[in-house]
Amino acid sequence: MAEQEPARIVDVSEVHLRLAMVKAAVWLTFTVCGAGLAYALVTWEQPHRELMLTLFGVTAISGLLVVLLPIQRIIRSRFNEPFFVLWCLGQIGLIGAIVMLDGGAPSPLSVLFFLPLVFAALFYPLRSFVPVGAIDVLTFVGIGGADGKTDPTYLGFVAACLASTAVMCAWQAQNHDQQRERLTEVSRTDPLTGCLNRRGFGERVKAELDEALRRGRSVSIVMLDLDNFKGVNDVDGHAAGDELLCWVVNQIKLAIRPADSVGRLGGDEFAVLAPGASEPNAEEIAGRVREALSERIGVTSGIASYPVDGVERDDLYRQADARLYEMKLGHATHGKHRRRELSWAAALARAVDARMAVPVEHSSRVATYAAAIAQQLGWEGESLEQLRIAAMLHDVGKAPVPDRILQKPGPLTEEEFEEVKKHPATGADLVSRVNGVEVIGPWIRHSHENFDGSGYPAGLKGEQIPLASRILLVADAFDAMTSDRPYRAALSRQQALDQLQRNAGRQFDPRCVRAFEDYLECSPHPIGATEI
Repeated sequence: MAEQEPARIVDVSEVHLRLAMVKAAVWLTFTVCGAGLAYALVTWEQPHRELMLTLFGVTAISGLLVVLLPIQRIIRSRFNEPFFVLWCLGQIGLIGAIVMLDGGAPSPLSVLFFLPLVFAALFYPLRSFVPVGAIDVLTFVGIGGADGKTDPTYLGFVAACLASTAVMCAWQAQNHDQQRERLTEVSRTDPLTGCLNRRGFGERVKAELDEALRRGRSVSIVMLDLDNFKGVNDVDGHAAGDELLCWVVNQIKLAIRPADSVGRLGGDEFAVLAPGASEPNAEEIAGRVREALSERIGVTSGIASYPVDGVERDDLYRQADARLYEMKLGHATHGKHRRRELSWAAALARAVDARMAVPVEHSSRVATYAAAIAQQLGWEGESLEQLRIAAMLHDVGKAPVPDRILQKPGPLTEEEFEEVKKHPATGADLVSRVNGVEVIGPWIRHSHENFDGSGYPAGLKGEQIPLASRILLVADAFDAMTSDRPYRAALSRQQALDQLQRNAGRQFDPRCVRAFEDYLECSPHPIGATEI
């Protein structure tokens, strides 16, 4: 696969600056032309006044024509800088012609040569300012030397002042360039890992899609989600988590091509943009990344390719994200057919997580905890896989619950709680409609039954409750306690374990609590030890 040249990124803030520049330039042109017309009328007894009026009129009309052009399209095109440089040089040419009509270099209108310098320094990058500044000074000197009558001392002094102004303006243009570069880097770079942030990555994607449309080439996005990264912070602390994120970015960069770009879209969510890569090429890139990161952490990937999966940036994001989430389930089920059947449920689970004002990884973490407890109890094979799926989908019954209840920052009223208590049965009914996973319906239905019979919806007690449901209750409660919520801060791991132990035999199955405690004690990195 041939390496691709990076596409040109159109900076939205730069576009707005250039639009403001055009507006300012047009008004400046009209103002100067108005002053020039007044000067010509006041000095009407001097020669060439009619022609001078004509040139000022041409200058004003040129400003009006610029307003009528599709200026935003020009700014976004590759001809942006050449257009504005030519416009400025045209203005210098008109100034030179007007000065010559008014007697050459000694004319008071010679001060107009300073305006293009100042204007270009304020709005143009250094590479565009240099030709403008050089031609501006040379035009004045050429006018003064052409008539052979201008006092050399006067000409040299004014030319020196003009050149000094050009040098100072060039210095200012360079300062503007450096400031823009620093601001661009800060606003588009993740401060921790040094890769692109969400904004920078999005701009790069947009630029590559535009280039792909022009050249008829493919572009792929590889979404990457670290498997249960929260556990690293919980066990080893946030400093260790930050170090791991930096290591992840370095490893990704080593695994991809030089033309590819890496972005951090969220806390532990990354993406790779692969210009020119088809879906099979993107699969290879994802495989290399997974292999590179497997030394320290698991990662789930989702891929979307232009134009097969969409032509807009947001379409590709959604498709790649949906496939990533399907893969979260796909680790627990084999075969593309099964993953397609479950895709609606996976998307619904993630949507519910987002609506509940909880971390979007909630369902995934509950699945990891539940699988860990089950393995301690001797579960394996198909049963373990089905439990993971049940844990991923345990909250889908909350989809019909109103946001005012799901996101309420304080305690629920009795009426609101009764509404919430319907969600296990609703979720079980939804899941029962998916072929091949009917067995998990009862597990979800009874995932809020308490061990002492005080739970819902059926008030089952002890061994009457499916063991899978008892496991889900412990896993769900632990993640809820160790996650920030609108109405309280997260508990520490030990505080959450203490809560589980105090309520063992009442709310929770003591055997499940002991199994979870054993898992946490024996695993140096409890979260993420088991892939979803």
